[in-house]
This record gives sequence, C-alpha cells and structure tokens, in this order.
Amino acid sequence: MRIHKLWIGLTAIIVIGIVSWLVLHDRPNHMQPLKVLVIFQEDEARILLEKFKQQENQPYEMIRMASGEASYQLLTMNQSDIDVVLGGPADLHEQLKLNNKLLKYAPKNSDQIADAYKDDDKYWTGIYTGPLAIGINIEAWEQDEELSSLPYPETYEDLLIEPLRGKLDIPNPETSGTGYTLLASLEQERGMDEAIELLYKLKKHSRAVHFSGITSAQRLAMGEAPVAISFLGDQLRFASSGYGIHSIIPPNAGWEIGAASILKTSNNRGAAKKLVDYMLSNDAQTYYMNTAFSIPVERNIKLNEKLQNVEMGHILAEYSFDVAAAKRQALLGAWKNKLSGE
Repeated sequence: MRIHKLWIGLTAIIVIGIVSWLVLHDRPNHMQPLKVLVIFQEDEARILLEKFKQQENQPYEMIRMASGEASYQLLTMNQSDIDVVLGGPADLHEQLKLNNKLLKYAPKNSDQIADAYKDDDKYWTGIYTGPLAIGINIEAWEQDEELSSLPYPETYEDLLIEPLRGKLDIPNPETSGTGYTLLASLEQERGMDEAIELLYKLKKHSRAVHFSGITSAQRLAMGEAPVAISFLGDQLRFASSGYGIHSIIPPNAGWEIGAASILKTSNNRGAAKKLVDYMLSNDAQTYYMNTAFSIPVERNIKLNEKLQNVEMGHILAEYSFDVAAAKRQALLGAWKNKLSGE
C-alpha cells in the first residue's frame, strides 16, 4: 500500500511538472527576442514587427533572406535558431512541413480565411496572395525604336520575340521564390520538359536572371529593363510610387500564397504564436495590403483600389503548392541539367 501511494505521488509530481513545462514553454518570453526569418521586403517587415513589438512588448530580431536561401539554410544547413518564418511562397513552408520542421498551430483568425489559403494540417497559414505578372516600363518601351510600335506582350511566348532579346529580366528559380513559382506553375500546366524548355528560352532571351524577384521589379521600375517577370504586388508597389509600369497577368499565371509558420525548434513559442495571430489581424492585413499591394487572405478587408481590378481569373487555379514542394528537387535538378548543357 505504501509503495502504491509512493507511485501515485511520483506520478502526480511528474504530470504536474510536464504540464507546468508546457504552460511555461508556451508563454511569451518578453526577455528573449523573437527571431523572425522574413522572406518579403525588409522595410515592410520592420514596420509590421515594430507594430507587434509595441502591442505585445515583445523584442525581436529580424533576418532577411530570399526564399531559396531560406530553404537552403533551414533544410540543408539545418539552421534551428529561428522562431517564425514570415512570408515566402507556401511551397517553402510545405517543404518545411514535409521535413518535420514545423509546429502545428491554427492562428486565432484562421477561421476567417478560405481553406485554399491555409494548410489542411495547420502547419502553415497564408497571410497574403498574388499572381505573377509581366511588367512593362511604359517609358522605356516607348523610347525603344524596336518596341514602340509593337503591342505589349500578354503571354510568356510573346516575350520571345526578337525585338525583346536582351531586354527582359527574370528571377532565378534556384534562389528566388518568384522564379520557382514561375517554373513550378509552368510544370503543372505544361509538364516538366516543356516548362524547362520555355524557361530556358526566356533565360537565353533575357538581359539578366536575378537572385530575388524584387530585383527584377526594381530594375523594371528604373527602366533598366523594359520588361520583367515578377509578382504583381512588387510591380504595383513601384507603380504606386510614381513609376510608369503596366502590368499584365498572363494566361494560367502562377501565383503565391505568402505564408507564416512556426519552427518546431522555436524557443519562444508563445511569442511566435502571438506574431502569427497578429499577421491575421485587421491592422496587419490592411497595412501589408496598402504597402506591398498583395491581396489579403482575411475576407473582411476592403481591397485597395489598385487591387480591385486585378484579373485573378487568369491565374492557374489548380496550381498546387503541395506538388510544387514535393517536386522541387526534381524540377531544380532538371533545370540545372539543362543549364549544364550550355
């Protein structure tokens, strides 16, 4: 009897200890900076994180990376000192999920988001969305003798006309989430061989292939490239600042869900969950929409006027982020093999 009572007492102590550890582990640690890996633009992220810091009294450290670099650091190099991955196409987060890197969490407002914009298993949640687009610098186009009399390109094949040779900028699918979205969406629409061949032709036709998608949009805005492929939001961001950019969403365009997820190795899970909650708040959704010109995932946000006429009917509606994640290694392997034959 005495041994039985002893076991009951020890069991109770163990259970209380586990519960206490879980409670404390899930409580925000305001003394420990929240480490946030950001895939979108640093200035936009900084303001959002400052807003979060003021609201929650939570310090943070921000690390900015392109999507491909983030994938390499988190998967190949096994970097584990990150709490939250903020932004970047959902296939990156799906990769992390497939590699058992993510903590399951459903943010407070996730019931206000359509199922298409969040992971069924609750490992990542969309925070914005937007399509790929062909951007044209109006002034650079009109001042180019070979281009000025031609209609604007509306399809990827239109970019292969001879007068555009050496005047196109595209993102690199190996390093850029924008570039990989382009490759993966082409593969899902046309099959691997045709997708690789078309992207290769675009590369050979281009002036430059960039590490990140935003670089293509920046050069487009400055007129250093008359035409570029990037996410529509990046083009609208510069257009809203006065740059003359005309954007066209090509047929069956790839698109992104910019997502947020929490790494399983997070040492500040409570604060990490609060940040993901905040990213779905009306304040964060509205701010990001009005600065990055991405479409919010929260249903009750009134669209910015620049987004109200976006023709989302042109996107590849059946584009699968799960498939894009699962095929990443094979797709990029086929791309590298194509380049090795140059």
